[in-house]
Amino acid sequence: MFAEERRQQILQHLRQTGKVTVEELSARFGVSAPTIRADLSLLEKQGLLRRTHGGALPVESTLYEPPYAIREMKNLPEKRAIARVAATLVQDEETVLLDAGTTTFEVALQLKQRRGLKVVTNSLAIALELMERKDMEVVLLGGSIHPARRATLGELALHALDVVYVDHAFLSFNGVDVRAGYTSVDFEAAAVKRKMMQHARQVIVVADHAKVGQIAFAQVAPVHTAHLLIVDDGVPPDALSAFEDAGVRVLIAAVT
Repeated sequence: MFAEERRQQILQHLRQTGKVTVEELSARFGVSAPTIRADLSLLEKQGLLRRTHGGALPVESTLYEPPYAIREMKNLPEKRAIARVAATLVQDEETVLLDAGTTTFEVALQLKQRRGLKVVTNSLAIALELMERKDMEVVLLGGSIHPARRATLGELALHALDVVYVDHAFLSFNGVDVRAGYTSVDFEAAAVKRKMMQHARQVIVVADHAKVGQIAFAQVAPVHTAHLLIVDDGVPPDALSAFEDAGVRVLIAAVT
């Protein structure tokens, strides 16, 4: 059996069982424990599973979020296509709220083409990217810094949002599902995202196809609470129809 074939079977077995151990996989595939550990390390670097002591868990766990460095490279063409569509909704001299996410970071890059914007964000990455723009004012929300997310969260971020109201809020989520709604991996992030949705004239959710149909631990809001959902053209037609039937307006970004 080739190494790539073995790794694919490891992923398939992991999805079926919910967890795997090095000892179990070594016996199953007839290879050494160091070989299995190397397989698991490679699959984790690709964002396909999460290593644990002696084994691995699937990334589909409702509590797991891959590191930012992995997330920012995943489905990058799709995220950029979504960002291009998102930026067309913003005019010069408007106010914009961007939450901390790798897709919203791509939206921020596209917004550099606008003039006179006031951008509010809890993303350290977005604030650093935009802060030297002379024709743009950037407001970074206070709060506790979460290095893995490159974001500020907590009570200070929530209090800061109480005195802000913007034209457009762009948000990303760990899961976007018709029945479960918009979900995040924990209550702290969910609380900030929920408050952001309450403080914008127009709420736009940006999600690549990998997020559609996924459900994370903490619900933020039902799907109909967003005015727009922007996805890439990798989302199946039946999934798009389900969102539209639920009253969600969907924009599809073509990936070139």
